[in-house]
Amino acid sequence: MFKINESPRDAMQALSIMIPTEKKTHYVKGLLNVGFKIVDIGSFVSPHLIPQMSDTPEVLKKITEKYDSEISVLAGNSKYAEQISEYDIVDYIGYPFAISETFQKKNLNSNLENAINTVENIVNICIKKNKKPNISISTAFGNPYDDDWGIDILMEWIELFYDMGLRYFPLEDTTGSGSPHLIGLTFKNLINEYPDCEFNLHLHSTQNEMIEKVESAYLSGCRIMDTVINGYGGCPMTGFELIANTDTLNLIDWLDSKHIEHEIKKGFLDDSVKKAFETFPK
Repeated sequence: MFKINESPRDAMQALSIMIPTEKKTHYVKGLLNVGFKIVDIGSFVSPHLIPQMSDTPEVLKKITEKYDSEISVLAGNSKYAEQISEYDIVDYIGYPFAISETFQKKNLNSNLENAINTVENIVNICIKKNKKPNISISTAFGNPYDDDWGIDILMEWIELFYDMGLRYFPLEDTTGSGSPHLIGLTFKNLINEYPDCEFNLHLHSTQNEMIEKVESAYLSGCRIMDTVINGYGGCPMTGFELIANTDTLNLIDWLDSKHIEHEIKKGFLDDSVKKAFETFPK
């Protein structure tokens, strides 16, 4: 069964116009009914850098029931991870680790040594608070910042986190650097080397290349991907123009065309698409 995660956090985080908390919560609750494996609903980060996410605590307080979808919230540091862990409704605590020191600095003003310590702290917090770590690997398919990059380097980082106990690895093409061939080769190598792990594709790409990259990942064994309805968003900290997320509808159309099973409930999805047009600034 193919699994899809939805990330309203990634869709909203770069918006300059604030979405009201009530509207944001209404949208997120609708997504939790669609059949996504995980819904990444917000983040605890500096409100000065990402003001759109400053009301994530209020959104969490308004989600008072459990859904079939699991909830992930991103933490910018260990202190924020501790705060997130106090919310019973949260299943995953996320953290964006970059194998590029340059991007780690751009994204969280952290060097790799401090980022590794943060990952260790989040893993320990998750063990203590019965949460699951959602440690994404940014710049997983290439590096436009002239830092060293290669599949062998990526695998060294995976090995380090594997030894910490991680078995779920979202791989992010944050800057749209990966070719279809490279994405497929990366998944093939990792899945062969770590058959007890789950590797997820978080793809930023131009629209004309997206499906080719999705297909390459799938043919190499990837069975879980992140999407955003209408492809909204992108990382605001790359230093490049925002590159779109994988559009949920495009991925589902491709899955259906290939007769690949998934758990998305079309009626609830259609409702969320309508809510997206009502929620996001025109």
